Amino acid sequence: MPAVSLPISLTTPIEFKSYSENEDYLVEEKPEPNYRSQTLVYCSRESKWWIKVTFRGGILNESTIKHRTSKKERRKQFQNFVRLIDYGALPLLDDTVTELILDDGGQGSKVIIHASEEFTSNPFVKIAAKLRCTIQEDPLRVIYPLCDEFPSFRCINSSDLCDEIEITDGVFQVLDVNSKIPYILKVVNRPLYQPHDTEVIRKELENLEIFRGVPNIVQAAGIAVSTNPYMTSNTRDQPLIVTGIVLKFYSGGSIQRALSEHRLLEHSWERWPKQIATALHRFHAAGKTHMDIKPSNVVLDADGNAVLIDISGIGGITHGWRAPEIRDEISPNELPYGVRKSNDTWAYGKFLSELVRHAKDSPITRILKRIAGRLMVESVHGRMSMFEAILELFGIDNIDRSCQ
Repeated sequence: MPAVSLPISLTTPIEFKSYSENEDYLVEEKPEPNYRSQTLVYCSRESKWWIKVTFRGGILNESTIKHRTSKKERRKQFQNFVRLIDYGALPLLDDTVTELILDDGGQGSKVIIHASEEFTSNPFVKIAAKLRCTIQEDPLRVIYPLCDEFPSFRCINSSDLCDEIEITDGVFQVLDVNSKIPYILKVVNRPLYQPHDTEVIRKELENLEIFRGVPNIVQAAGIAVSTNPYMTSNTRDQPLIVTGIVLKFYSGGSIQRALSEHRLLEHSWERWPKQIATALHRFHAAGKTHMDIKPSNVVLDADGNAVLIDISGIGGITHGWRAPEIRDEISPNELPYGVRKSNDTWAYGKFLSELVRHAKDSPITRILKRIAGRLMVESVHGRMSMFEAILELFGIDNIDRSCQ
């Protein structure tokens, strides 16, 4: 039998958060996953700790499981076991997420659980005597940057942003309850979060500072801040953390939406190629690359001007908008600057071709089509540069006036 403490009721102060498990067992035709974890908040007196309990290994096999259970059942079984763990006997880590790794090997300490006749048939309780516990800081926890890292940005209390409308994963349209001004909020704790996502937020804030006041590039309104959600004790001061980026709201929607709804001709779209080209040229002049140029990453302001968004330069890259030479790269954001710059150039050419495809034939569209073709040639060395494209785009103004 496992070591036990005194019996307790199921009113243990635990708040369950997310549950996850490895689903490879389905392909391997095994009865149960060999990895599962439950995140929770454990409260004791006036303190609280964030904990992730991870069970791994092949203990639950054909001899202990008679039939395949549903994920809901597995979660319930694991949660019932997790409730019984004596967290008060563990050296929990303050102000972060403590991960308890449970398995039947290694040199960890024994798992102490509270006695409960109700759960003697629980498969985890049955094997608890074999389990050993290793404690570490959860490497996959959501890492929030410190507010002090970004002193030039206005701090906006996260609780002052309401009426969230999700635009895409981790991106919301919100309203400031005080000023009644709408904003776009990009949160750190996004769905399917990976630690790299925090670096994406940091890099976007860095670029927002560099391009502050630059036309046709998204502008920040501030940073959303709060106290550390992992804070163990409320009785001591802690630095504020960044929960998200607050961006200016552009009311015209994305160019992708205008194309999808066949409304391109309702706009004065002829200015967009030059606006995005000059914005991208500013990027390259600063030694930066965008790496995800596409119509959904260009929005329109209230006056119909094009604005380039999603400017971290290290976020996701849409495969169909990659230049041919980097389509098979595993980590394109880590490529040399010149290669990344050439990718931006190619993607901008494809952006032009999408505009032309939805526009009526005219002298301007014929010029844009020719520029797009030269920007998208297979050979990197034969590809038109952004500077050359801009020179030709500025020449379109004269053609436009002569056609009026």
